[in-house]
Amino acid sequence: MRPPRSSIGRIILSFARAFVGIGFLLREPNARIHVAAALTVTGAGLLATLSRVEWAVVLASIGLVFALETLNTALEGYVDLAAPGRHETAGRAKDAAAGAVLLASFTSVGVAVILFGPRLGALREALGQAWTDHPLAVGLYIAVTLTFLLAGVLWRDKWPA
Repeated sequence: MRPPRSSIGRIILSFARAFVGIGFLLREPNARIHVAAALTVTGAGLLATLSRVEWAVVLASIGLVFALETLNTALEGYVDLAAPGRHETAGRAKDAAAGAVLLASFTSVGVAVILFGPRLGALREALGQAWTDHPLAVGLYIAVTLTFLLAGVLWRDKWPA
């Protein structure tokens, strides 16, 4: 029998398992779309020089969407294990969890409209200036964002383990 792990060892192991869970999440097509949206909003926030309070609202919105997407993924896996095949109650549970993610996503879009809507002209100018000053960095940022978006939209199968 193995001796009990130290409390530090248990904490490190729990963090490692949490990171594995995030890896499982990124195999979900919708999560990859959320990553693209988060990268887009983060880039816009950097260009718009958001205040600390505005950044807190953006980060809370992003965190809420990812937390709910993670719970949705976990629930879908559990329901599939507990009720293989088609089952009306299982379907309702999955639909409700997906609905929670959708509500958080809509709320996040509302936050983005409130924060960035009045700044669209300034954002366009700031992006043009960033492109002029740092074309490689801006191009790479756009390429990574589009990769996540396209992976979520076009590649609907799970990513390989």
